[in-house]
Amino acid sequence: MSDALPTRLDPASIERPLYERSRERGLFHVPASRVLADGADPYVIVIPPPNVTAVLHMGHGLNNTVQDVLIRFERMRGRAALWVPGTDHAGIATQNVVERKIASERDGATRFDLGREAFLREVWDFVNDTGGTILEQLEAIGASCDWERTRFTLDPGLSKAVREVFVQLHERGLIYRGEYIINWCPRCGTALSNEEAEAEESEGRLHHLRYPLAPEAAAAAQAAREAGADAIERTDDGRWTLTVSTTRPETMLGDTGVAVHPADERYAPLVGAEVELPLAGRRIPIVADDWVDPEFGTGMVKVTPAHDPNDFEIARRTGLEILNVLTPEAATNENVPEPFRGLDRFDARRAVLEAFREAGLFAGDEPHTHAIPRCYRCDTVVEPRLSEQWFVRMEPLAEPALRASREGTVRFHPDRWTKVYEEWLENIRDWCISRQLWWGHRIPAWHCADCAGITVAREDPDACATCGSIAIEQDPDVLDTWFSSWLWPFSVFDWPDSGDDLKAFYPGHTLVTAPEILFFWVARMIMAGYEFQGETPFRDVFLHGTVRDAKGRKMSKSLGNGIDPIEVVDRFGADALRYTVLSMCGVGTDIHLDHEDLEAAFAPGRNFANKLWNAGRFTLMSVGEGTVAPIAAVEGDLRTADRWILSRLAKTSAGMTRALERFRLHEAVERAHHFFWGDFADWYLELVKGRLRGEEDEASRQAARAVLVHVFDRTLRLLHPLVPFVTEHLWDRIPWPEGEERPESLLVAPWPGGDPAREDEAAEEGMAVFQELVTTVRSLRKEYGVGEGAPVTLVLRGADPALRSTLEGERSRLHQLARVETLEFGDGVGGGVGATAVLSSGQEVFLPLEGLVDLDRERARLAGEIERLEGQLQAIAKKLANEAFVTRAPAEVVEKERQKESSFRAQRDTLREKLAILEGV
Repeated sequence: MSDALPTRLDPASIERPLYERSRERGLFHVPASRVLADGADPYVIVIPPPNVTAVLHMGHGLNNTVQDVLIRFERMRGRAALWVPGTDHAGIATQNVVERKIASERDGATRFDLGREAFLREVWDFVNDTGGTILEQLEAIGASCDWERTRFTLDPGLSKAVREVFVQLHERGLIYRGEYIINWCPRCGTALSNEEAEAEESEGRLHHLRYPLAPEAAAAAQAAREAGADAIERTDDGRWTLTVSTTRPETMLGDTGVAVHPADERYAPLVGAEVELPLAGRRIPIVADDWVDPEFGTGMVKVTPAHDPNDFEIARRTGLEILNVLTPEAATNENVPEPFRGLDRFDARRAVLEAFREAGLFAGDEPHTHAIPRCYRCDTVVEPRLSEQWFVRMEPLAEPALRASREGTVRFHPDRWTKVYEEWLENIRDWCISRQLWWGHRIPAWHCADCAGITVAREDPDACATCGSIAIEQDPDVLDTWFSSWLWPFSVFDWPDSGDDLKAFYPGHTLVTAPEILFFWVARMIMAGYEFQGETPFRDVFLHGTVRDAKGRKMSKSLGNGIDPIEVVDRFGADALRYTVLSMCGVGTDIHLDHEDLEAAFAPGRNFANKLWNAGRFTLMSVGEGTVAPIAAVEGDLRTADRWILSRLAKTSAGMTRALERFRLHEAVERAHHFFWGDFADWYLELVKGRLRGEEDEASRQAARAVLVHVFDRTLRLLHPLVPFVTEHLWDRIPWPEGEERPESLLVAPWPGGDPAREDEAAEEGMAVFQELVTTVRSLRKEYGVGEGAPVTLVLRGADPALRSTLEGERSRLHQLARVETLEFGDGVGGGVGATAVLSSGQEVFLPLEGLVDLDRERARLAGEIERLEGQLQAIAKKLANEAFVTRAPAEVVEKERQKESSFRAQRDTLREKLAILEGV
């Protein structure tokens, strides 16, 4: 009971024991039988699986807190609320970590020194040692996941699903192998999808290079010049040149053509002519292609098919040679002239520009802002590279996913992401799914050394499916990490096997994630859901904002501005962390936290938890340990304040329910805060103190106890999804109403969704006037220097009979809260010197001041203050009348003087009014 509650809340002493108790009781676990046999309505969220080697950061803290709020809310609503946890093998990230570890521990050794099998054993050892860290950290913030269902994307069952999907798509002709320009990370040594190559606006240089035309093209060059081709020029030595522009001059070593638009009359004479490629000693043709924009730059573009996706397509259409001039490490290879071989791409850039200058072929450069793609894992500048890779044809898969959004089957919150999602699907490109890594799902394709055939199979084959040869070798590449993640909503339920879990829990309901992976993951899961299950994996996608520092910067290791959620939990408790981020979680808005002052950053949550603890201590001590009656038994003894708090509870319950259903978590927090802190703690607890102490009759005391227990119980239920630990600790100690069955735990206590029958407008109107009256009296006392303990007489003019009745019933509360000893009604009373105010409902309040303050002294003080303000106003008026000051002083200085004048005048007028009151005018 209450004597077990310490004076101060100590989160560390209550949070872990409460979490372990719920877990041991199996309250987080949902068996399929509860849906299939018992008929419970399921509610399913699958966690966005964090990288298996990751540690918790504030982005995880926000994301998983939101999911937990929704799961706890629906669990309390009686649904079979299942939250599936798990981790992602994170191919590139995990392999990079282990490669660095090996290099540091073994004198720079690489994975190639170990060999594939030995390296994979090292990765598995590392994952097994560290892989559970982030899931354990999620427990610390209160994540009520069904831990019995924890999954890993390289689990045997999920690996079976990956292989099944690859084979099915290959059989349908939706997976193919081809040579295309892909995004290549020289640091990670692998291909990247378009979404993994994150474009970043950067300041660069646009370089203008002159290419000499072949001598036999002189006549064509002259004709082009006469047609208006200003980019065609004749040098002093008689050579004709054309000018092209590029941000990557090193790639000119791989140029195999120059392109113009076929309808561009300026360059029509030159189509078919040849150019002498500087530095390379090769001739390249001028071709016509519709892709060229005649309005951009000179209208001529250099074509480097092996190092630009658009140039690659031009080469395919026009028959240009494709020449690769860079190694996988982004150094120049044997296909470039010897002086430039073996150079890093950026060193090659400088060397090429210097060579052009020396040859007199450099036409200048200029600043140029453009998007530079970088690897999403290591931030290395990505290189477009010609490579043979595996791809998924995405257009057929995108059609049902696009239709689902347009028809409202899938809804995005906030809605502005709907357009972004649909535009991406409308312009979708094929997905490069192969990665040149060792850690991941190895591509289930075997290459035959005898017939060059490829065998794709669900089980490892013994021979080539084409010719029967046993000389087959599995493709060395692995699948993109997202290829397993896009199957997550149904692979976690053991698909392709059709068991009870899949029947009970697919499709799911809500996905909570960040907008950054809308294309990586969300869209692809919807596509996979329709392709392999025939329906969407979830109905609602809640895209929350990003956690940033106080300066608006995204938190990152490199900036050193991150916040460790576990440190926050250790210092202030999980409830403080949760409440703080939820209070800022407006739909689609970013969250700002000061990493340099955690005390201030998490003060909202810490203060709220402390307030709840203190209110709980008071409630439990005030109610005591005796039997508590149910509300129904005290209906006839309810006071206006009781009916008011029950009405406010009903409306708050309904409002919070609507807010959570609409994913407006910040609104739910605001409603909860307003009700608990404002209505319950600041007002109701104050109003019932006397009744609980027995200052009225016993029936009133018992009614107050019953209402207080009922309202506090429901308040803790409403707050539980937000701050689960302090609410559960307090709830466990509430004395239970006689004759009512106590739920097993607050986690499964029924959600108070609102009771329209308890909404009482008359009680709310009466209490609103009472509250305003108390606030007004307190304000007038302070304004006129009436001592806090001095009893006062109050006259209320214009009160109707209903309001009079309400206030008559609350005379003792008026005395308790505002020290109103005498309350009088009527228009003909309350003369003499006093302070007045008008309530928002129209009633006039009169507070007699005689005998409460030294009127002569107060009049003298006010007169002196008015005189001082008059002097200041005269000085300012004189300054503003000075034309030299007004015209020569800075505008902000003049404006500041005018603002001071306005402020002093308002102060003077207020004091004049007060003086008039004290003079009895």
